[in-house]
Amino acid sequence: MKLFSDDLPFRKANFHCHTSCSDGQASPAESMELYRKAGYEILAITDHRSVTEPGSAPDGLLVLQGIEVDYLLPDQCIHLIGLGMSSEIGTRWNRSVPPQEAIDMILSLGGVAFLAHPAWSLNTPACISSFKGLCGVEIWNSVSSVPYNADRADSSAILDVTWSSGGPLLPVFANDDVHFYGTDLAVAATMVQADSLTRDAVLQALKDGRFYATLGPEIRQIEVTDTAISVSCSEADTIIFYSNMAWVRGRSRTGHGMTDSVYEIQPGDRFVRVEIRDAQGRKAWSAPIPVNGYRA
Repeated sequence: MKLFSDDLPFRKANFHCHTSCSDGQASPAESMELYRKAGYEILAITDHRSVTEPGSAPDGLLVLQGIEVDYLLPDQCIHLIGLGMSSEIGTRWNRSVPPQEAIDMILSLGGVAFLAHPAWSLNTPACISSFKGLCGVEIWNSVSSVPYNADRADSSAILDVTWSSGGPLLPVFANDDVHFYGTDLAVAATMVQADSLTRDAVLQALKDGRFYATLGPEIRQIEVTDTAISVSCSEADTIIFYSNMAWVRGRSRTGHGMTDSVYEIQPGDRFVRVEIRDAQGRKAWSAPIPVNGYRA
């Protein structure tokens, strides 16, 4: 089984972006132009607690309206991104609405929802696992690092614990969460296989899980059989197959200019995810793939 279509293009997207309509340091028009120049085809403006109407998008850039809603708990915070829903969410949501009801509301208004920066938010596996109806979770968040934050940009470790504990095997996003328009600009991308550059096609691709997360390397195809997982990619110095098992021999491959690798599925594996690292140390991440008949 191939996880990606051989016929559909991958489209470069940033699904988490703030403008001067909340606490970002660029206007919607400036933000759209910066991402267009950086080669992105899709941008979601997800200002805090309200839906920003961005105005006309530059040619070649699809702009989705979105929202980021937040909750502050005693030991962690919860930030949820809604994409593509009607602007009615901005008047219906408030902090008295529990997080699960906010997800349900986004879905009922025609959108999709994902969990933002769980490492930065100090989210526990129990918290992450409690949500129903998410289309994914951020494995990377560019602004959640120096010089703007402590270095919690990479959420892969807490997600591995969550998935190993029986949590839902959510596909993964890499987004900038751009605020300052410095080193948080155009670092991360979510590569989406959508058959057209339209809202409906992109939302359907997200619902179907046809995307991967990257800081630059390309995941070109992943094939899954009953016994093995193979990946083809752009040139990599490291290819790693992570799973719920703490020790597996031979799941980390190193070399120069590798463009493929194969992992033999182990009897104890419940999921496997692929991570690519290039010569500059930039990463790409696949979704966790259920194996051996596992259902989260």
